[in-house]
Amino acid sequence: MIDEETRRKLRELSMGEMVEALDLQDSDRTTTAMPFDERMRMMVDYAWEAKRASSVRRLVQRARLRFPDAEMGEMIYDGRC
Repeated sequence: MIDEETRRKLRELSMGEMVEALDLQDSDRTTTAMPFDERMRMMVDYAWEAKRASSVRRLVQRARLRFPDAEMGEMIYDGRC
């Protein structure tokens, strides 16, 4: 278990996603039996994906797209050069 001081330090280091991953693992009893390496890999994957999703959201907002929620797979390209 990670104490509150360590969690605070992780947040100060802009690693709030790691704290979220820790909380998720602590609430799930199946992960407590996993080895440390496996749990750490899961935390890093979670934090990486959260930061990437946040970055994509920020870039979409900055782009000021006409239809920011448009799905690329639903676009119709017929008649375009």
